[in-house]
Amino acid sequence: MKRMAFGALACTAALALTLVLPAHTAAAEAYPSTLSISGTSVTHVAPDTAAVTVGVITEAKDAAKAHADNVALAARVHSAVKALGIADRDIQTVRYDFSQRYDTRDNGRTELVGYTVQNTVVITVHDLSKVGRVIDTALGSGANRIDSLEFTASDLVAAKNTALAGAMKDARAKADALAAAAGVRIVRVASISSADASPQPYNDVRYMAMTKEAAADIGTTPIAAGQLAVEGVVNVTYVIE
Repeated sequence: MKRMAFGALACTAALALTLVLPAHTAAAEAYPSTLSISGTSVTHVAPDTAAVTVGVITEAKDAAKAHADNVALAARVHSAVKALGIADRDIQTVRYDFSQRYDTRDNGRTELVGYTVQNTVVITVHDLSKVGRVIDTALGSGANRIDSLEFTASDLVAAKNTALAGAMKDARAKADALAAAAGVRIVRVASISSADASPQPYNDVRYMAMTKEAAADIGTTPIAAGQLAVEGVVNVTYVIE
């Protein structure tokens, strides 16, 4: 009877071991060890388009005069830029602001002293050789503010794809180095996510309150388009063992 009890106990233990091991294996497959890494890559592309943001700001004590002065100057800028071959569709108003100006007197009271009108347009230039002339012409015909100059490329698909492919290679190279150092092996890719590969603007040029006379003294504005840097970023998780 004692031998039978011992045999039954041994069978029970073996059965328990048989049941536990597959469960452990299934858990390991469901939650494998992983290695997460990010990769980056930059590719360059020549820009073919420039966006010049031009502003006309007028001030006057009388509201009607501030408005009329702004209308006249903005119309002159528009006509002068069109004369350079810029199409109407490439001249877009992005801001129009009409506001009151106040001054604080010695007694602490505020007093209305005039009005300010600002008309801002973005001029899209497809011929980069004209960018300097567009700036000079706008300033010479009445604009007194150039808020920004940004270069872009009309087709960035190939550059974005190249940057993302380079980012994947960078991620794998980093993962291989880490896996080798840790003594593990990369089995497969578990997941991939990427940020949109976006171009970084070449420059951001600003002119504020430049008079017509000052613009004439400077001469033709030199503009260098250079290249756009398109950066790709990916986040990759690898299964390791």
